[in-house]
Amino acid sequence: MSMDMADANRLMAELQETAAELQRELQALSSASEAMTSVTVEDEKKSVKLTLASNGAVEALTLDEDWRDKIGEETLGLVVSTCYQSALEQRIGQWMKSYAENADEAVETADVSAPRPAPVRLGDPSSEWGVEGREKLREMYDAADAEQQDFLAHRAQRARQVRDGVNSSKTVTVTREGDTITAVNLDERWVRNTNDSVIEREIVSAMNGVMAMAARERENKYEGFPAIEQLVKIGHNPSELMRRMGAIR
Repeated sequence: MSMDMADANRLMAELQETAAELQRELQALSSASEAMTSVTVEDEKKSVKLTLASNGAVEALTLDEDWRDKIGEETLGLVVSTCYQSALEQRIGQWMKSYAENADEAVETADVSAPRPAPVRLGDPSSEWGVEGREKLREMYDAADAEQQDFLAHRAQRARQVRDGVNSSKTVTVTREGDTITAVNLDERWVRNTNDSVIEREIVSAMNGVMAMAARERENKYEGFPAIEQLVKIGHNPSELMRRMGAIR
């Protein structure tokens, strides 16, 4: 199929409109994240108060002066974990509400008169460099396709994987599955013989340390899958994709 200059420019205009829609979506996501506020929860007996900061980190943990009588030392880890889960649910609800509002606003305030895209120089898909570019893209796609099942399995396995993080004295163990803290376990002897401020500080530090570990894993989500990583990068740049196909210069 041959492509003339009008086809190439029309395709670029469509790609630009798609990019504008994506930009509005990203703006709504960004605005929702910026609108996040801290979330504080308490357990039923008001023995533990936990605060998540606007960025999702554990900002503070406060133990009531009578917490040992109210819930018992052996239950502290469970109560902290339950408070964290409750705060996380509130935070997700807050984000979804904000996102819905921002998404509607982004559509309402969008500039529908998208600027004309810069004209492109038509390439020659039948030229040697055009054929070679498409062949390299095909090879890249085949390589990414071969990695796909392993990548999906790896991502699913990582999401289910149970990881433990401990503080330096191994008195606080925080368990997470994927990006979510599922348990906080404490050395009971340490809890009995340690003052509240140290307990609070060590638990907060251990929880945030485990979440920082999860964030580092997300940054390396394509590690070990180079073809997929390369294809994703090209897919985010429509002009580069068309250039490699020989459609434009």
